[in-house]
Amino acid sequence: MNKPGSRWNELLSAIFLFSLLVVLIAVRAAIVDHNIGTIIACPDCFHSSVFQADLVMFWLASGTLLLAGFIPQRQPGRWLHLAIGLLFVVYVADLFVFRLFSYRLFLSDAALFISERAAVWDQFSSGVGGVWVAVVILLAVLGFVVFLFLMPAARGRPTRLFLFATLILSLGARLAMESPPYVNDWATTNVFSANLSTTERVRYSAEFESEFSTIQTVGLKQHSSPLEPQAGGNVIIVLVESWSSWHSLQFGGNLDWTPQFDAAARRGLQFRNFHAIGFSTTNGLIGILGGQKIWSPFLHMFESPPFYSMWGIERTLPRVFSQSAYTTAFLTTGPLSLYRKGEWMSDLGFQHVEGTEHPFYADEERYALDAPSDAALYRRGLQWMHSASDPFLLVLETVTTHQPYVDPDSGERSLEKSMKFADRAFGVFLEELDASGFFEQGLLVVASDHRSMTPVSSAELERFGEGAFSRVPAFMIGEGVTPGSVDDRVLSQSDLVPSLEWWLTGMTSLGQHDAVMMDGSDTTKCAFHARGDRRGLLEVICPEGYGQVRMEGDKTRFEQSDGFAEQRKQSILYTIAKERLAGMQRQQQTER
Repeated sequence: MNKPGSRWNELLSAIFLFSLLVVLIAVRAAIVDHNIGTIIACPDCFHSSVFQADLVMFWLASGTLLLAGFIPQRQPGRWLHLAIGLLFVVYVADLFVFRLFSYRLFLSDAALFISERAAVWDQFSSGVGGVWVAVVILLAVLGFVVFLFLMPAARGRPTRLFLFATLILSLGARLAMESPPYVNDWATTNVFSANLSTTERVRYSAEFESEFSTIQTVGLKQHSSPLEPQAGGNVIIVLVESWSSWHSLQFGGNLDWTPQFDAAARRGLQFRNFHAIGFSTTNGLIGILGGQKIWSPFLHMFESPPFYSMWGIERTLPRVFSQSAYTTAFLTTGPLSLYRKGEWMSDLGFQHVEGTEHPFYADEERYALDAPSDAALYRRGLQWMHSASDPFLLVLETVTTHQPYVDPDSGERSLEKSMKFADRAFGVFLEELDASGFFEQGLLVVASDHRSMTPVSSAELERFGEGAFSRVPAFMIGEGVTPGSVDDRVLSQSDLVPSLEWWLTGMTSLGQHDAVMMDGSDTTKCAFHARGDRRGLLEVICPEGYGQVRMEGDKTRFEQSDGFAEQRKQSILYTIAKERLAGMQRQQQTER
């Protein structure tokens, strides 16, 4: 029988645990309220929704502690206590992911994060205010897990009554409170429900695949150019990290953060309805360099290999240029080891690949992801150009505007200042290109890899509508491009591969949802965007309307379809299945 003192220790430990949980829920509610409240201009609207969703933590913790208290042996009870600790760790990790990136912690992402510990530590430590702050947070989390492991079992009546009351009240409150559907429930729901509700991992059945293979559809169409092919002209592609339409007056935003990019865009052809295929740099690279419309692989909950299903792509940007005897190079200031990026670039067909490890950057200051500034990247790009044999394709991937948005000039963490630094660095690079005579025969393509990982504001939704999550700037300057022109057609990152093939050779093959970005011809193509906040949801942006598709194997369906005829919806669902199954086949070949 427990002594009275030990019973009070049990009770106080349980009270401390649930007091801490209340604090964590309050912090998450404040973060969600701040982020989502900016979308709908509704402060203090999300506290109750978060509390309601996170009641699951109360009954999971109280129920598990009660069960552990009734087990006679101490060791099994401690392992149950440890299980509660792991739930808290997942909860806290989700809180920080949402705070830093404005989306939830998904266990498939966690599998990738574990393999990229250095990059995760860089993002976490810089995002919370420094290494020592991060160390303190980790020690606090570790200390809490140890506390739970050693926490006295609930043997005494006061503790059991407290836990039983908590269990009943939390379950009762959850059942009593209504939970009406809400467009931003991805943010308010608890992390466990968010993971269990993801549907993109559901595969098509063998019967569906067999039936799908017999469907007769319109094949690729040859699209020729009335102009002379431009083969022989050098091409530079600048991929700007997180550049968003709302940063730019020229691309419809309300901020003047990128005047140099904007001025350059006015010199060439602007694409004002251009969409990213996903929410991260990896997605952007797959769209722009791999020419893929959709990236949504059939991943298991704890699986997320780098560039999964995107190895072995046949028609890629570097291969298109290599076939015309071009030298191809990919340069970044980021680490090539991150997500096996260097290996994947070689798999795409780039002949020369380099990153932050290059000796050129030995004496440069380092910022996000241990990367030198964009200014250093442009200097290295100019150096490479001067020694390269013509003709060449040079891709430059910037990093300065990656989280935590460190401004190289001031050292401050500021999205605005880091974006303005990136803008000035590009302006200097453009002056060097002008001075070198690059544009006499060359082509410069500038595009964002994805929208910034920040909440979408009400002003942004009002300006750009439903496509605000995917809409990003892009433009071209140079040979074969009409200066001062604007293209408002629905276009996607995946259109760059056929467009540059058309520019290069005068001919390309187009599917139903492909377009040539330079010819201005009518197109019925749609752009596809995999949401980062609501996994399993694919946005469809078309000339006639907007839709959302829930990817769930055989049950893949439209959840929203504004302006689409039934035949059009069926055609879109076919395209989604085709693209996803093609990725699965590539992955099977890679594994073999």
